[in-house]
Amino acid sequence: MCQCPQFFSLAIPMAIREITITFQHIAKPIFLLMAETSSTIFPQDVYQMENSCPTILEVIPFWKEVEYFKEYKTKLIGLVGDERATMILSEAIYFIAIGTNDFIANYFLFPYRSSHFTISQYTDFLLQTYASYIKELYSLNARKIGLINVPPLGCLPTERTLHYIDSNGECVEKINEAASGFNEGLNAIIKQLKPVLPGLKIVSLDYYALVLQFIQNPGKDGFEVTDKGCCGTGDIELGFLCNKFTPFTCADADKYLFFDSVHLSQKAYEGIANIFLGREILQLL
Repeated sequence: MCQCPQFFSLAIPMAIREITITFQHIAKPIFLLMAETSSTIFPQDVYQMENSCPTILEVIPFWKEVEYFKEYKTKLIGLVGDERATMILSEAIYFIAIGTNDFIANYFLFPYRSSHFTISQYTDFLLQTYASYIKELYSLNARKIGLINVPPLGCLPTERTLHYIDSNGECVEKINEAASGFNEGLNAIIKQLKPVLPGLKIVSLDYYALVLQFIQNPGKDGFEVTDKGCCGTGDIELGFLCNKFTPFTCADADKYLFFDSVHLSQKAYEGIANIFLGREILQLL
């Protein structure tokens, strides 16, 4: 699982209507590019940076997403012409959420990466790759980018389960520290890119802080369970293992921060989306 912009796929349809109403005076269209939704430009499941992860988890890597975007640009030029296409692409808003699979699968679950690289070395590799792809998107006329950082990965139910002996079911600190280090690097990338890419609007969306806030003070937002998912046992099930036939699934997912052992519940995603849409994303409009 890559850190998912699912919360946007849930909240964006309403947000698009609100933005359309609020910004009717803007002649230039506003589009949204994200990873996990079939309702926007690219109908794929998930994507991330490292090339080994797609092979293992059957997901789409970032480089392939960029290739899809190039194809879209070519088709768009054919439909509306070069000048109009350039305007559409430069006024679009691009949300990028990458890194979760690269850490919880590539580094912490499978031993090859962790046996060859320190967490610092691996983080630097991911960040360098991230920066290069952002530059490539910029060269393709992307000018408004929201970087969604990774959540407190050590607090995911699946990580609590896999590292139960070491963490006694609590958040796994070494994994949270890796996530925090990566997020600090994302903030550094933003500072580095702004001066060298004229016209670029780029903001950080602090997914980590909001999820941690839900975990530390669940009652404030109406959550009762934050260490297990609603689906099945809540400890390890995710993806296709969660369906209408899955036993032990909870009766009210809104009481749970997580729906499965990795993904948040719809209530949590909608809450995060509303915060982002009313705050950082306004800087991109």
